[in-house]
Amino acid sequence: MSLLDVHDRLDELFLRHQEAVLLFDVELSRATLDDYERELVEHMRFEEDALFPIYERALPIAGGGIDLFRNEHQKLLRYVAGIRKSFETLRPRETGGPTRIIELLDFEAKFKNLLKHHDLRERNILYPVLDRVASPAETRALLSRPPAEA
Repeated sequence: MSLLDVHDRLDELFLRHQEAVLLFDVELSRATLDDYERELVEHMRFEEDALFPIYERALPIAGGGIDLFRNEHQKLLRYVAGIRKSFETLRPRETGGPTRIIELLDFEAKFKNLLKHHDLRERNILYPVLDRVASPAETRALLSRPPAEA
């Protein structure tokens, strides 16, 4: 599985979470958010542990400092924590429930916007630099990792 495939898988998981929210299925939306968060954290850990050290060899890169990527990872995780927190009081079928769903989806739209910009930075800066800087042996090792680690 390529790094871009992992991003597509994450997008699909988040979409399933939002579909469950729209169906007022709180348990399914929580479960899919759990899956999403687990895979997101695994992917971030892979990037930070395996990719960032290679990427740092090419620094400095205008608009692509390593701290930018790390800070965005932390910000994305804070958003996921905020989404999770909203489930503590989410009662879709009670008075005000649909309004709470709309507020949650609005918050998730902000998360998705950050995620989109982060993904574009990775596609346009991080991954091309890695292609240029990584040795053939490093590239083979990275690509041979099991999908859960990529």
